[in-house]
Amino acid sequence: MRTTRRVGAARVWSSAAVVSLILADIWMVAAARPEIGSVSLVSEVVTATSTRAAAPDPGGVDSAETVPGTTVPDPAAAAAASVDPPARPGATAPAAAPAAAVPVVERGTGQFTVLPVPALATTGSATAGRVVRYTVEIEGGLGVNPVAYASTVVSVLTDPRGWQAKDGVRFVNVTPAQAADGEAPTLRIRLASPDTTDQLCAPLLTRGQVSCHNGRNVVLNARRWLLGADAYGTDVTSYRTYLVNHEVGHGIGHGHAACPLAGQAAPVMMQQTYGVGQCTAWPWPRAKSS
Repeated sequence: MRTTRRVGAARVWSSAAVVSLILADIWMVAAARPEIGSVSLVSEVVTATSTRAAAPDPGGVDSAETVPGTTVPDPAAAAAASVDPPARPGATAPAAAPAAAVPVVERGTGQFTVLPVPALATTGSATAGRVVRYTVEIEGGLGVNPVAYASTVVSVLTDPRGWQAKDGVRFVNVTPAQAADGEAPTLRIRLASPDTTDQLCAPLLTRGQVSCHNGRNVVLNARRWLLGADAYGTDVTSYRTYLVNHEVGHGIGHGHAACPLAGQAAPVMMQQTYGVGQCTAWPWPRAKSS
């Protein structure tokens, strides 16, 4: 009889301990999700730490693969907020895209060079509209061709399908000489290593995976630049177009959008790095012509 009572009491104490642990876990999860508050930051923020390896870079990439027991953020819910939430415990990072020809350097030098914009890369020039002055910058040690990077950025910004025509802005480049003389750009479009991206994007949690807009900084994560995302498959060039347009879109005042209707082109302000849902990938601000 005494043995039976002891076993019963032990079971009661064990059940109470389990309940206490569950309550503690709930409290810790709630405490780990503070609101960012009044900080004016917008980005495609990763919501996990787990990734899948993609040779030659073992660090993982930025699309929509899930791990058992984890979730991917709902693009429609994310579109309702002007500031992305911090990372949630148990969520997953986007999945792997094609491997890059150039390995992803996890940590660059931390020093940025303002690049000249190749004149031949300009695809159209706006003569009116709200002036947005910008620099094109690259972190040292990435192994990325700076001329090719600068050419891509300026060609995207000046394309007739871009923000100049869509939003009535006029992008004006700040040259290396002007920047050296102290001329401050509206936006600094910077290609950065994953580690440096995390530093420049803080307090947003990019976790070395995704890109952001933070103040004057439009931070393009070199991991994304080299690897792309599943929504674009092997078409990394189109993904880069989307990446520039999306983060610059935040820089000129646009928030996130959601897929409007199944089968339609995804809005450029949709978080396409995480996937496009029932929409189809589209990298430009202007609507896709039928």
